[in-house]
Amino acid sequence: MKAVVYKGPRDIAVEDVKDPVIQDPTDVLVRITSTAICGSDLHMYEGRTDAEPGITFGHENMGIVEEVGHGVTRVKSGARVVLPFNVACGFCDNCRAGKSAFCLTVNEPGTAGGAYGYVGMGPYGGGQAEHLRVPFADYNCVPLPPGDEH
Repeated sequence: MKAVVYKGPRDIAVEDVKDPVIQDPTDVLVRITSTAICGSDLHMYEGRTDAEPGITFGHENMGIVEEVGHGVTRVKSGARVVLPFNVACGFCDNCRAGKSAFCLTVNEPGTAGGAYGYVGMGPYGGGQAEHLRVPFADYNCVPLPPGDEH
């Protein structure tokens, strides 16, 4: 698939990268229909972070669910969804306290939460790509109304 890939400060490219796959039963795969550039992406683009070349940008995403892991109960194939900036489990102490940006489950211990396509925020690919793996989909996929307007 095609994705926006960080090459170095002020250097990005649209490249072919591996297609995401279902890794855990609670994952879904989303075909991205809309994505945006966030100010946080600019921190990486301008070289103000420790981003390694090869990271796929994008944490402002929406799309259509195309594949559903067998542990997903609320999200169905064909659903239109928007994906919040941060990746969270929905069940750790911080998530239950309403502090999902500080999820204790989705990243290495001692690090701050998780996010799609952002340096230091977990192993999650970004959504400036044709497809995106969404972990803990029942928590991270926010349904959109029926229709095709994005």
